[in-house]
Amino acid sequence: MKTTQFYPTIWSTPLYIPSVMEGWYGSNTKEVELILKNEAATTLNVSEMSLNITKFSAIDEQCNEYFIMDFPGQNPVSLKGIASGNFLRSKSVLSLPKGKYIALRFYMAGWGNQFTYHDGVTESANSFQRLDFQIEGGFTVEDGHAPEVKLWFDFVPYQWKRHFKPLSDLFKGSKSQKPRLANSFGN
Repeated sequence: MKTTQFYPTIWSTPLYIPSVMEGWYGSNTKEVELILKNEAATTLNVSEMSLNITKFSAIDEQCNEYFIMDFPGQNPVSLKGIASGNFLRSKSVLSLPKGKYIALRFYMAGWGNQFTYHDGVTESANSFQRLDFQIEGGFTVEDGHAPEVKLWFDFVPYQWKRHFKPLSDLFKGSKSQKPRLANSFGN
């Protein structure tokens, strides 16, 4: 008689996935999710930014700038779009005075900055001194209510066909005209 091995754990749901563990060990503090938009990044079809941030500030409705944090000697920070599922979490926004804020400003060093476009092309962005991101719907800080903040960046998602470009280029061949056999013999 032949014995069959049976592994019941293949079909069971794992209990220790991050979404379940978050409910067990998560804190009871409320987080505010901010969606940040940049007009220039949207028109250029930027999907990812790698920025060497030196300072970080918030701008209120009266266009007053409040510095939140300095980043001395910081390595480049990777900012990805909402479609990637990546975000930045900040507790330093808690230090802002009460008021309504409309934008966040990132000051950048003159090196280590680059943009990656939706087709996968990467370009240096060292010419920018700063980038302003508008907060969708604004952000209000009240007395005694200073939540932790998740920063989501609204970038253009990557094109799915960019992964197949090297393969499609291989099958397309070169665009140069190849001589036909009939015309290859001289007259």
